[in-house]
Amino acid sequence: MKKLLIISLILTGFSAAAQKFEGGFLYSPAMLSKLTYDKQYIIFEDYTSLTAGGNEFHPYISPLSTGVFFRYRMPHVFYRAEIDFFENKFRRSIPDWKTTRDKYFNYSAIEIPIMAGYTINPGSMFKFHIFGGLNNKVGRFRTVFFSTLTYTINDSKSYEYYSDLPKKLELIDRFSLYYLNALGGIGFSFYGMTVDLRAEKNITGLNHELLTNSANYKDLITVRLCISGVINIKKKK
Repeated sequence: MKKLLIISLILTGFSAAAQKFEGGFLYSPAMLSKLTYDKQYIIFEDYTSLTAGGNEFHPYISPLSTGVFFRYRMPHVFYRAEIDFFENKFRRSIPDWKTTRDKYFNYSAIEIPIMAGYTINPGSMFKFHIFGGLNNKVGRFRTVFFSTLTYTINDSKSYEYYSDLPKKLELIDRFSLYYLNALGGIGFSFYGMTVDLRAEKNITGLNHELLTNSANYKDLITVRLCISGVINIKKKK
């Protein structure tokens, strides 16, 4: 009888432990960003220049920002890791280019955030939590806008885009292949859905190489809305 009781307790413990591991999807539909520079003017390889901005936060829609997460959850404390592909838009960070669709550039990267958090009220239907951690940004990718647009010399608008394209590509190439962000945020959960508001700032350099006569990237601050959901996989008997 004692042996059966011990075996039952062991199996119950393993079952409870297994329920603490969760995985699911992540989507970031909107963001605010602020990109600052260390000098006033950006000098390009063709010797032209643009005024560097970065004094205000700007809102963007980011429909291509998706990922997956893995979480180890306890009643109050949880640990979470993600693998994301997030858009980072800088449409208004250069005042000379204003806000037209043809005058902006995107930087996208594979992101690997690692976080720890604390759930304030784990027994409630609506659970509130705070969290913090580090976000590894790896690589730089030009989004689909650069590969799908075509250019017609006879059309003035397309020609304008074509003439500015080398500058956009040069700005992307100036980003470092890897940099590290500190992140923190708040959120709430309802059943398997979670809504987070997270803020990030780089703690390592953003530049692929430092230029002496041109503005270099200094600080990048982003605030993201993130929606995630748990995927429950039922084992077949």
